[in-house]
Amino acid sequence: MGVFTFVCKNSGGEWSAKQLAGGDLEASAASTYDLQRKLVQSALSCDSSGGVQSSFSLVTPSSAVFQVCPCSLSSSVAG
Repeated sequence: MGVFTFVCKNSGGEWSAKQLAGGDLEASAASTYDLQRKLVQSALSCDSSGGVQSSFSLVTPSSAVFQVCPCSLSSSVAG
């Protein structure tokens, strides 16, 4: 799974997100929590190879960037 990057915007109390770089994933929700949950589910539906890590960063009170990327479990296992 590659990294999924979303641009999120709040308009009229509703948060919406669109995938950056030509992707077709998008979602909307009443809260940032629900929006993040929906976007993670969308990313997993494209590639459910394992767990994911996510990062939500507010840019302004009405816009944010959200990233979903695969967990690198192998880096935490001592060899």
